[in-house]
Amino acid sequence: MNEPAASEAGKLGALSNLAPELADMLVSIASDIALVVDDQGVIQRIALGGGEPVKTMADDWLGRRFADIVTIETRKKVEQLLADVSATGLSRSRQVNHPSPLGLDVPVAYSAVRLGPGGPLLVVGRDMTVVSAMQQRLVHAQAEMEREYWQRRQSETRYQLLFQIATDPVLVVDASSLNVIDANRAAARLFGQPFDQLIGKRATLPLHDSSRPALLELFATAKASGRAADCEALIDGPQRRVRISVTPLRTESSTALLMRLKTVDPQWQVPEANQRLVALMALSPDAIVVTDGEGRVQMVNPAFIELAQIDIRTIIVGSPLSNWLGATAGELGRLMDSMREALYSQRVSSTIRGAAGRLTRVEVAAVCLAENEDEAFGFIVRPAYAGSAGTLAGDDRTDPSIH
Repeated sequence: MNEPAASEAGKLGALSNLAPELADMLVSIASDIALVVDDQGVIQRIALGGGEPVKTMADDWLGRRFADIVTIETRKKVEQLLADVSATGLSRSRQVNHPSPLGLDVPVAYSAVRLGPGGPLLVVGRDMTVVSAMQQRLVHAQAEMEREYWQRRQSETRYQLLFQIATDPVLVVDASSLNVIDANRAAARLFGQPFDQLIGKRATLPLHDSSRPALLELFATAKASGRAADCEALIDGPQRRVRISVTPLRTESSTALLMRLKTVDPQWQVPEANQRLVALMALSPDAIVVTDGEGRVQMVNPAFIELAQIDIRTIIVGSPLSNWLGATAGELGRLMDSMREALYSQRVSSTIRGAAGRLTRVEVAAVCLAENEDEAFGFIVRPAYAGSAGTLAGDDRTDPSIH
Protein backbone atom coordinates (compact mmCIF):
# COMPACT_ATOMS: atom_id res chain seq x y z
CA MET A 1 0.00 0.00 0.00
CA ASN A 2 1.42 3.40 -0.94
CA GLU A 3 1.93 6.07 1.69
CA PRO A 4 -1.15 8.34 0.92
CA ALA A 5 -3.50 5.34 0.80
CA ALA A 6 -2.07 3.95 4.03
CA SER A 7 -2.50 7.33 5.67
CA GLU A 8 -6.17 7.56 4.54
CA ALA A 9 -6.89 4.02 5.73
CA GLY A 10 -5.29 4.87 9.06
CA LYS A 11 -7.57 7.87 9.50
CA LEU A 12 -10.70 5.83 8.73
CA GLY A 13 -9.51 3.09 11.01
CA ALA A 14 -9.17 5.60 13.82
CA LEU A 15 -12.72 6.82 13.12
CA SER A 16 -14.15 3.29 13.28
CA ASN A 17 -14.00 3.33 17.05
CA LEU A 18 -15.98 6.57 17.05
CA ALA A 19 -18.78 5.29 14.78
CA PRO A 20 -21.62 5.82 17.32
CA GLU A 21 -20.46 9.35 18.07
CA LEU A 22 -20.12 10.11 14.35
CA ALA A 23 -23.64 8.87 13.75
CA ASP A 24 -25.01 11.17 16.44
CA MET A 25 -23.03 14.13 15.10
CA LEU A 26 -24.12 13.61 11.48
CA VAL A 27 -27.76 13.34 12.48
CA SER A 28 -27.55 16.56 14.46
CA ILE A 29 -26.05 18.61 11.63
CA ALA A 30 -26.77 17.05 8.25
CA SER A 31 -29.24 14.15 8.17
CA ASP A 32 -32.43 12.67 9.57
CA ILE A 33 -31.16 9.20 10.39
CA ALA A 34 -27.77 7.45 10.77
CA LEU A 35 -27.10 3.72 11.18
CA VAL A 36 -23.97 1.87 12.25
CA VAL A 37 -24.01 -1.45 10.36
CA ASP A 38 -21.60 -4.40 10.69
CA ASP A 39 -20.20 -6.58 7.88
CA GLN A 40 -23.25 -8.86 7.96
CA GLY A 41 -25.55 -5.87 7.38
CA VAL A 42 -26.91 -5.94 10.94
CA ILE A 43 -27.76 -2.59 12.56
CA GLN A 44 -25.63 -1.98 15.66
CA ARG A 45 -26.53 1.63 16.45
CA ILE A 46 -29.29 4.07 15.45
CA ALA A 47 -29.26 7.87 15.65
CA LEU A 48 -32.47 9.73 14.77
CA GLY A 49 -33.06 13.37 14.01
CA GLY A 50 -36.07 13.34 11.66
CA GLY A 51 -39.75 13.87 12.25
CA GLU A 52 -42.32 11.64 13.90
CA PRO A 53 -42.67 9.12 11.00
CA VAL A 54 -38.93 8.32 11.12
CA LYS A 55 -38.85 7.96 14.90
CA THR A 56 -41.97 5.79 14.99
CA MET A 57 -40.85 3.27 12.38
CA ALA A 58 -37.30 2.88 13.83
CA ASP A 59 -38.41 1.52 17.23
CA ASP A 60 -37.52 -2.11 16.46
CA TRP A 61 -34.61 -1.74 14.01
CA LEU A 62 -31.74 -2.38 16.42
CA GLY A 63 -30.24 -5.83 15.86
CA ARG A 64 -32.06 -6.41 12.56
CA ARG A 65 -30.57 -6.67 9.10
CA PHE A 66 -30.64 -3.41 7.12
CA ALA A 67 -32.28 -5.20 4.15
CA ASP A 68 -35.14 -6.46 6.37
CA ILE A 69 -36.37 -3.01 7.47
CA VAL A 70 -37.21 -1.79 3.93
CA THR A 71 -40.06 -2.73 1.61
CA ILE A 72 -39.59 -5.79 -0.58
CA GLU A 73 -39.38 -3.80 -3.82
CA THR A 74 -36.51 -1.63 -2.50
CA ARG A 75 -34.54 -4.43 -0.79
CA LYS A 76 -32.38 -4.80 -3.91
CA LYS A 77 -31.21 -1.19 -3.51
CA VAL A 78 -29.95 -1.94 0.02
CA GLU A 79 -28.02 -4.92 -1.29
CA GLN A 80 -26.47 -2.75 -4.02
CA LEU A 81 -25.55 -0.05 -1.48
CA LEU A 82 -23.78 -2.61 0.75
CA ALA A 83 -22.05 -4.14 -2.27
CA ASP A 84 -20.73 -0.71 -3.31
CA VAL A 85 -19.29 -0.12 0.16
CA SER A 86 -17.66 -3.55 0.20
CA ALA A 87 -16.03 -2.90 -3.18
CA THR A 88 -14.97 0.76 -2.88
CA GLY A 89 -15.55 1.81 0.71
CA LEU A 90 -18.14 4.37 -0.41
CA SER A 91 -21.63 4.17 -1.97
CA ARG A 92 -23.68 6.56 -4.03
CA SER A 93 -27.08 7.71 -2.72
CA ARG A 94 -29.99 5.29 -3.11
CA GLN A 95 -33.61 5.91 -2.13
CA VAL A 96 -35.50 3.12 -0.35
CA ASN A 97 -38.90 2.89 1.34
CA HIS A 98 -39.51 1.91 4.95
CA PRO A 99 -42.89 0.44 5.97
CA SER A 100 -44.44 2.61 8.64
CA PRO A 101 -47.00 1.71 11.34
CA LEU A 102 -48.76 4.97 10.40
CA GLY A 103 -49.80 3.37 7.10
CA LEU A 104 -47.75 5.13 4.40
CA ASP A 105 -44.23 4.05 3.39
CA VAL A 106 -41.49 6.53 4.33
CA PRO A 107 -38.95 7.24 1.54
CA VAL A 108 -35.36 7.76 2.72
CA ALA A 109 -32.25 8.45 0.59
CA TYR A 110 -29.15 6.67 2.02
CA SER A 111 -25.41 6.95 1.43
CA ALA A 112 -22.78 4.79 3.20
CA VAL A 113 -19.07 4.80 4.00
CA ARG A 114 -16.81 2.18 5.61
CA LEU A 115 -14.83 3.49 8.55
CA GLY A 116 -11.45 1.87 7.89
CA PRO A 117 -10.44 -1.70 6.86
CA GLY A 118 -12.64 -4.13 8.72
CA GLY A 119 -14.47 -1.25 10.36
CA PRO A 120 -18.26 -0.77 10.55
CA LEU A 121 -20.40 0.94 7.96
CA LEU A 122 -21.82 4.37 8.65
CA VAL A 123 -25.12 4.71 6.73
CA VAL A 124 -26.61 8.21 6.62
CA GLY A 125 -30.16 8.90 5.42
CA ARG A 126 -32.32 11.88 4.53
CA ASP A 127 -36.13 11.70 4.91
CA MET A 128 -37.62 12.31 1.41
CA THR A 129 -41.27 12.45 2.50
CA VAL A 130 -41.68 16.14 1.67
CA VAL A 131 -39.89 15.80 -1.68
CA SER A 132 -41.93 12.71 -2.56
CA ALA A 133 -45.18 14.51 -1.69
CA MET A 134 -44.17 17.45 -3.90
CA GLN A 135 -43.36 15.09 -6.76
CA GLN A 136 -46.71 13.36 -6.32
CA ARG A 137 -48.55 16.69 -6.39
CA LEU A 138 -46.66 17.62 -9.55
CA VAL A 139 -47.67 14.34 -11.19
CA HIS A 140 -51.32 14.89 -10.20
CA ALA A 141 -51.21 18.49 -11.46
CA GLN A 142 -49.76 17.39 -14.80
CA ALA A 143 -52.40 14.67 -15.13
CA GLU A 144 -55.16 17.17 -14.34
CA MET A 145 -53.81 19.63 -16.90
CA GLU A 146 -53.76 16.88 -19.52
CA ARG A 147 -57.35 15.88 -18.71
CA GLU A 148 -58.49 19.50 -18.95
CA TYR A 149 -56.64 19.89 -22.26
CA TRP A 150 -58.33 16.90 -23.85
CA GLN A 151 -61.73 17.86 -22.46
CA ARG A 152 -61.33 21.31 -24.01
CA ARG A 153 -60.23 19.76 -27.30
CA GLN A 154 -63.38 17.60 -27.30
CA SER A 155 -65.57 20.61 -26.56
CA GLU A 156 -63.92 22.60 -29.34
CA THR A 157 -64.37 19.71 -31.77
CA ARG A 158 -68.08 19.46 -31.01
CA TYR A 159 -68.50 23.23 -31.25
CA GLN A 160 -66.76 23.21 -34.62
CA LEU A 161 -69.07 20.43 -35.84
CA LEU A 162 -72.18 22.40 -34.87
CA PHE A 163 -70.56 25.55 -36.28
CA GLN A 164 -69.99 23.93 -39.67
CA ILE A 165 -73.33 22.14 -40.01
CA ALA A 166 -75.31 25.30 -39.22
CA THR A 167 -77.23 26.24 -42.34
CA ASP A 168 -77.05 29.99 -41.58
CA PRO A 169 -73.81 31.80 -42.50
CA VAL A 170 -71.73 32.45 -39.36
CA LEU A 171 -68.50 34.45 -38.90
CA VAL A 172 -66.36 34.84 -35.79
CA VAL A 173 -64.85 38.33 -35.76
CA ASP A 174 -61.96 39.64 -33.64
CA ALA A 175 -63.43 42.37 -31.42
CA SER A 176 -60.37 44.63 -31.70
CA SER A 177 -59.42 44.47 -35.38
CA LEU A 178 -62.86 43.42 -36.71
CA ASN A 179 -61.08 40.85 -38.89
CA VAL A 180 -62.66 37.46 -39.55
CA ILE A 181 -60.96 34.72 -37.50
CA ASP A 182 -63.34 31.86 -38.34
CA ALA A 183 -66.25 31.17 -40.67
CA ASN A 184 -68.42 28.30 -41.77
CA ARG A 185 -68.98 27.09 -45.31
CA ALA A 186 -72.43 28.66 -45.49
CA ALA A 187 -70.76 32.07 -45.10
CA ALA A 188 -68.31 31.27 -47.89
CA ARG A 189 -71.20 30.35 -50.20
CA LEU A 190 -73.14 33.49 -49.27
CA PHE A 191 -70.21 35.80 -50.05
CA GLY A 192 -69.13 33.84 -53.11
CA GLN A 193 -65.55 33.50 -51.85
CA PRO A 194 -63.38 30.48 -51.00
CA PHE A 195 -63.43 29.69 -47.30
CA ASP A 196 -59.72 30.43 -46.74
CA GLN A 197 -60.01 33.86 -48.39
CA LEU A 198 -62.50 35.03 -45.75
CA ILE A 199 -60.11 34.45 -42.87
CA GLY A 200 -58.13 37.57 -41.96
CA LYS A 201 -60.33 39.94 -43.99
CA ARG A 202 -62.22 42.81 -42.40
CA ALA A 203 -65.75 41.68 -41.66
CA THR A 204 -67.30 44.73 -43.35
CA LEU A 205 -65.68 44.09 -46.77
CA PRO A 206 -68.31 41.68 -48.17
CA LEU A 207 -71.02 44.27 -47.60
CA HIS A 208 -72.12 47.06 -49.90
CA ASP A 209 -70.59 50.47 -49.13
CA SER A 210 -73.94 51.79 -47.96
CA SER A 211 -74.25 49.05 -45.32
CA ARG A 212 -70.77 49.17 -43.77
CA PRO A 213 -71.42 52.09 -41.36
CA ALA A 214 -74.46 50.28 -39.96
CA LEU A 215 -72.38 47.12 -39.34
CA LEU A 216 -69.62 49.13 -37.64
CA GLU A 217 -72.21 50.69 -35.37
CA LEU A 218 -73.62 47.21 -34.72
CA PHE A 219 -70.18 45.96 -33.66
CA ALA A 220 -69.71 48.95 -31.34
CA THR A 221 -73.13 48.45 -29.76
CA ALA A 222 -72.54 44.74 -29.14
CA LYS A 223 -69.11 45.38 -27.56
CA ALA A 224 -70.40 48.22 -25.35
CA SER A 225 -73.59 46.55 -24.15
CA GLY A 226 -72.40 42.94 -24.07
CA ARG A 227 -75.69 41.94 -25.70
CA ALA A 228 -76.81 40.83 -29.13
CA ALA A 229 -77.82 43.48 -31.67
CA ASP A 230 -78.98 43.22 -35.28
CA CYS A 231 -79.59 45.22 -38.44
CA GLU A 232 -80.32 44.72 -42.13
CA ALA A 233 -77.63 45.14 -44.78
CA LEU A 234 -76.79 44.54 -48.43
CA ILE A 235 -74.11 42.11 -49.62
CA ASP A 236 -71.87 43.51 -52.36
CA GLY A 237 -71.74 42.00 -55.86
CA PRO A 238 -75.04 40.33 -56.72
CA GLN A 239 -76.84 42.35 -54.10
CA ARG A 240 -78.80 40.34 -51.54
CA ARG A 241 -80.42 41.73 -48.44
CA VAL A 242 -79.50 40.01 -45.20
CA ARG A 243 -80.28 40.46 -41.54
CA ILE A 244 -77.10 40.49 -39.44
CA SER A 245 -77.02 39.61 -35.77
CA VAL A 246 -73.86 40.31 -33.73
CA THR A 247 -73.30 38.77 -30.28
CA PRO A 248 -70.26 39.04 -27.98
CA LEU A 249 -68.45 35.71 -27.66
CA ARG A 250 -66.14 35.71 -24.67
CA THR A 251 -63.21 33.32 -24.44
CA GLU A 252 -60.60 32.89 -21.68
CA SER A 253 -58.15 35.36 -23.21
CA SER A 254 -60.20 37.74 -25.35
CA THR A 255 -63.59 38.77 -26.65
CA ALA A 256 -64.78 37.91 -30.15
CA LEU A 257 -67.99 38.76 -31.96
CA LEU A 258 -70.29 36.13 -33.42
CA MET A 259 -71.76 37.50 -36.63
CA ARG A 260 -74.73 35.55 -38.02
CA LEU A 261 -76.48 36.33 -41.27
CA LYS A 262 -79.89 35.34 -42.60
CA THR A 263 -80.95 36.15 -46.11
CA VAL A 264 -84.11 38.20 -46.44
CA ASP A 265 -84.48 37.25 -50.11
CA PRO A 266 -86.49 33.96 -50.08
CA GLN A 267 -85.13 32.99 -53.52
CA TRP A 268 -81.62 32.53 -52.13
CA GLN A 269 -81.59 28.97 -50.76
CA VAL A 270 -79.00 26.27 -50.21
CA PRO A 271 -80.69 22.89 -50.68
CA GLU A 272 -77.27 21.20 -50.95
CA ALA A 273 -76.44 22.31 -47.41
CA ASN A 274 -79.68 20.82 -46.07
CA GLN A 275 -78.99 17.52 -47.80
CA ARG A 276 -75.46 17.40 -46.44
CA LEU A 277 -76.75 18.20 -42.97
CA VAL A 278 -79.18 15.28 -43.10
CA ALA A 279 -76.44 12.96 -44.45
CA LEU A 280 -74.01 14.05 -41.75
CA MET A 281 -76.58 13.52 -39.00
CA ALA A 282 -77.45 10.08 -40.31
CA LEU A 283 -73.83 8.91 -40.44
CA SER A 284 -72.54 10.59 -37.27
CA PRO A 285 -71.63 8.19 -34.43
CA ASP A 286 -72.63 10.95 -32.00
CA ALA A 287 -76.29 11.45 -31.19
CA ILE A 288 -77.53 14.71 -32.77
CA VAL A 289 -80.84 16.44 -32.06
CA VAL A 290 -82.32 19.70 -33.38
CA THR A 291 -85.22 21.27 -31.48
CA ASP A 292 -87.32 24.39 -31.83
CA GLY A 293 -87.29 27.21 -29.27
CA GLU A 294 -89.67 25.29 -26.99
CA GLY A 295 -87.45 22.23 -26.88
CA ARG A 296 -89.65 20.14 -29.20
CA VAL A 297 -87.76 17.72 -31.41
CA GLN A 298 -87.52 18.70 -35.07
CA MET A 299 -84.86 16.28 -36.21
CA VAL A 300 -82.90 13.37 -34.68
CA ASN A 301 -80.36 10.94 -36.07
CA PRO A 302 -80.23 7.14 -35.66
CA ALA A 303 -77.45 7.42 -33.05
CA PHE A 304 -79.80 9.30 -30.70
CA ILE A 305 -82.60 6.77 -31.20
CA GLU A 306 -80.16 4.00 -30.29
CA LEU A 307 -78.69 5.86 -27.30
CA ALA A 308 -82.13 6.68 -25.89
CA GLN A 309 -83.40 3.17 -26.68
CA ILE A 310 -86.47 4.63 -28.37
CA ASP A 311 -88.99 2.26 -29.88
CA ILE A 312 -89.17 2.91 -33.63
CA ARG A 313 -92.94 3.12 -33.33
CA THR A 314 -92.68 6.05 -30.91
CA ILE A 315 -93.52 9.48 -32.36
CA ILE A 316 -90.34 11.54 -31.84
CA VAL A 317 -90.74 14.68 -33.99
CA GLY A 318 -92.82 17.22 -32.10
CA SER A 319 -92.23 15.55 -28.73
CA PRO A 320 -90.33 17.41 -25.97
CA LEU A 321 -86.65 16.50 -25.89
CA SER A 322 -86.98 16.54 -22.08
CA ASN A 323 -88.80 13.20 -22.45
CA TRP A 324 -85.34 11.69 -22.85
CA LEU A 325 -82.64 14.26 -22.01
CA GLY A 326 -82.04 15.46 -18.44
CA ALA A 327 -82.30 13.93 -14.99
CA THR A 328 -85.05 16.43 -14.06
CA ALA A 329 -87.85 18.10 -15.97
CA GLY A 330 -86.27 21.56 -15.64
CA GLU A 331 -82.71 20.65 -16.64
CA LEU A 332 -83.21 21.05 -20.40
CA GLY A 333 -84.96 24.39 -19.88
CA ARG A 334 -82.05 25.72 -17.83
CA LEU A 335 -79.58 24.61 -20.50
CA MET A 336 -81.62 26.31 -23.24
CA ASP A 337 -81.86 29.52 -21.19
CA SER A 338 -78.08 29.59 -20.79
CA MET A 339 -77.70 29.02 -24.55
CA ARG A 340 -79.83 32.06 -25.32
CA GLU A 341 -77.16 34.16 -23.59
CA ALA A 342 -73.94 32.27 -24.43
CA LEU A 343 -75.06 30.91 -27.85
CA TYR A 344 -73.09 27.68 -27.38
CA SER A 345 -72.13 25.53 -24.43
CA GLN A 346 -68.93 23.94 -23.32
CA ARG A 347 -69.30 20.24 -22.57
CA VAL A 348 -71.85 19.63 -19.80
CA SER A 349 -72.90 16.42 -18.07
CA SER A 350 -76.45 15.16 -18.22
CA THR A 351 -78.39 11.91 -18.51
CA ILE A 352 -80.48 10.10 -21.10
CA ARG A 353 -83.60 8.33 -19.84
CA GLY A 354 -84.03 5.24 -21.97
CA ALA A 355 -86.37 2.29 -22.01
CA ALA A 356 -87.87 1.27 -18.65
CA GLY A 357 -86.44 4.42 -17.03
CA ARG A 358 -82.82 3.35 -17.39
CA LEU A 359 -80.43 6.31 -17.03
CA THR A 360 -77.23 6.71 -19.05
CA ARG A 361 -74.72 9.43 -18.17
CA VAL A 362 -73.88 11.54 -21.22
CA GLU A 363 -71.98 14.66 -22.26
CA VAL A 364 -73.83 17.35 -24.19
CA ALA A 365 -72.55 20.16 -26.40
CA ALA A 366 -75.22 22.60 -27.57
CA VAL A 367 -75.63 25.69 -29.71
CA CYS A 368 -78.44 28.23 -30.04
CA LEU A 369 -79.43 28.99 -33.64
CA ALA A 370 -81.60 32.03 -32.93
CA GLU A 371 -82.65 34.63 -35.48
CA ASN A 372 -85.50 37.03 -34.68
CA GLU A 373 -88.64 34.94 -34.09
CA ASP A 374 -87.01 31.79 -35.49
CA GLU A 375 -85.16 29.95 -32.74
CA ALA A 376 -83.65 26.48 -32.76
CA PHE A 377 -81.18 24.51 -30.69
CA GLY A 378 -78.67 21.89 -31.81
CA PHE A 379 -77.41 19.22 -29.41
CA ILE A 380 -74.59 16.70 -29.76
CA VAL A 381 -74.87 13.91 -27.19
CA ARG A 382 -72.43 11.11 -26.46
CA PRO A 383 -71.97 8.64 -23.58
CA ALA A 384 -69.71 10.06 -20.86
CA TYR A 385 -66.31 8.46 -20.34
CA ALA A 386 -65.16 7.37 -16.87
CA GLY A 387 -63.91 10.24 -14.71
CA SER A 388 -65.60 12.94 -16.78
CA ALA A 389 -65.26 16.38 -15.24
CA GLY A 390 -68.23 18.01 -17.00
CA THR A 391 -70.73 20.01 -14.96
CA LEU A 392 -74.41 19.26 -14.94
CA ALA A 393 -76.45 22.19 -16.25
CA GLY A 394 -78.03 23.74 -13.18
CA ASP A 395 -77.62 20.57 -11.08
CA ASP A 396 -74.63 18.75 -9.62
CA ARG A 397 -76.32 15.69 -8.18
CA THR A 398 -75.09 12.18 -8.87
CA ASP A 399 -77.13 9.00 -9.00
CA PRO A 400 -75.48 5.62 -8.36
CA SER A 401 -78.07 3.98 -10.61
CA ILE A 402 -76.82 5.86 -13.67
CA HIS A 403 -74.93 3.69 -16.14
